Amino acid sequence: MKTPAAPRLLSLAAGSNQLINWGISFYMPGTFARAIATETGWSSPQIYLGLTVAMLVMAGVSPFVARLLACFGGQRVVMCGTLLISVSCLIMAQSHGLAGWYCAWLLAGVGMRLSLYDALFASLVNLYGQNARRMISRVTLAGGLASAIFWPLGAALLTIMSWREALLTYALFGLLSAALIRVLPHQTLIVKATPKPPVATQPHARLNAWLYAAFIALITFVSNGTSTHLPEFIANAGLPVTIGMLWGIGQTGARLLDVMAGARLTPTQLMLITALAMPLCFLLGISSSVFIESAAGFVLGYGAINGLVTIVKATLPLELFAPEDYAQRTGVLLIPAQLMAAVSPFAYAELNKALGISGSMWVSWGLTLIIGGLAVGIAVKQKHPSAPARAESTIP
Repeated sequence: MKTPAAPRLLSLAAGSNQLINWGISFYMPGTFARAIATETGWSSPQIYLGLTVAMLVMAGVSPFVARLLACFGGQRVVMCGTLLISVSCLIMAQSHGLAGWYCAWLLAGVGMRLSLYDALFASLVNLYGQNARRMISRVTLAGGLASAIFWPLGAALLTIMSWREALLTYALFGLLSAALIRVLPHQTLIVKATPKPPVATQPHARLNAWLYAAFIALITFVSNGTSTHLPEFIANAGLPVTIGMLWGIGQTGARLLDVMAGARLTPTQLMLITALAMPLCFLLGISSSVFIESAAGFVLGYGAINGLVTIVKATLPLELFAPEDYAQRTGVLLIPAQLMAAVSPFAYAELNKALGISGSMWVSWGLTLIIGGLAVGIAVKQKHPSAPARAESTIP
């Protein structure tokens, strides 16, 4: 087995890979949707339905990712996914009908599930075990800049070329991203001969699994829907599109603080801080209709929250489950979240159309109250675990 690459080099390469992959896939419609609609005549919901299709594909592929990692290793899986995203950009650039557009997103969905955070983090846990938490935080530092870089970059490209040419440029970025991930050691996932079931049979562990799945699903719905349509929120507030850079700055700043905090902040504590801050942040966004400065504060603040959500989703299973079960358990427990991620861009497009930006913000605020309750439930169960669960979830 190869010795893992130096953590700093791997963090930089993997973080850059994630920055590009998120920028040319998930965040792409937020920048190009208006230009696409102007040329093609497609409505906003029709355009964002492509991203919904990709998220549904991600949910369908999710149970098989652990097996793919075991057979081919993280490097090959993530690289293959990155190349699939690049090819999907090429197909989108050549699409003149919705059928071609949706077919491209079908391919992108497979690539996104194989090359975005979840698969990469499973590979890192396989390499570093419980010590992967610090590595995950470092990777997300760079990945969090995807919106801050690609929203303004996409807008700048549209001033000098068509959206089709811009997508061809994105495809080239995908090739660069695939080359970067070669730094990831070629190591297959270790799978036990008789693996434990994805959801443990003990009542306490089963409840933890259900709470985790529900919490991540709901927080993903709000976060993905909000971030996908953030450029529309900014435009509605009368602010320049460059304000979107605050989202990425907030993400990266929060993740930097998490890296600096190190082991002093447990995944459960980080989850509570993140979940309880969400309702307050959305109240700030709602008040932007009266105080325009609040809009910038919301973009910065929720960017920070969204950055921490990624870390919580990746590291909380390390506290709930054994490292060798990480890929298998998350592969199943994240399916509801991926389904919510599939629905959220289309759902928020419809919400914005029916209720306006302000109405959508109120709906999001109500959902964040439920998210806070789920987080408290998980924290209470972790504070008073049963004996078997305590033995399984202790972190050295």
